[in-house]
Amino acid sequence: MGRRSLAAERRGDILDAFEQCILERGIEGTSFQHIAQVLGMDRKMISHYFGNREALVDAVTKRIVDKIDAKKNETLANLEQSASVMDLVDAFDTHQQLSTERTEILWAEISAYATRSKPVRDRLRRSYDTMFSTVEEMLEREYPDVSKQQLKTTAYIVTVLIDRSPMLEWIGVKGSPTESAKVGIAKVLQELTRAAPK
Repeated sequence: MGRRSLAAERRGDILDAFEQCILERGIEGTSFQHIAQVLGMDRKMISHYFGNREALVDAVTKRIVDKIDAKKNETLANLEQSASVMDLVDAFDTHQQLSTERTEILWAEISAYATRSKPVRDRLRRSYDTMFSTVEEMLEREYPDVSKQQLKTTAYIVTVLIDRSPMLEWIGVKGSPTESAKVGIAKVLQELTRAAPK
């Protein structure tokens, strides 16, 4: 029987070390040498498993986005089919209260890096597009008489407020950004009710 390949395990170790370096130095401040030092290995091993920096950043981005998307999908799966958008907002609020400083820093770093990297930008966009579509579908069920454009705009507003309010909380913005976001979403939904033909 052949020996099991350690490639997946090594790649995972490298990504763990890269995440640790991102937390300490940021993406831009992290080199293959920094990662190799954390692992106690030659930096050529990182090149062997990932090729170049862009491939490594894309791999860590995929890993982070996949973890966050899995949590979002779990939250959505736990909602009743007839759940309202405010039920979704409450569910994500509960989910994001469990979000860690680590997650917020990593997300902020890959979001900033996305401005300079098309593969990273595309990966983030796909994640957000899925969330926009999910919220828009819920709005269509809840507000069937409202125009598609209004629903699309509202889905964007709701998604952005759900997604980024915890970051504002974490960095210490005064007041209560998450609670304010929920109030804002409730007001936007109230406007949809008014916009529906009588």
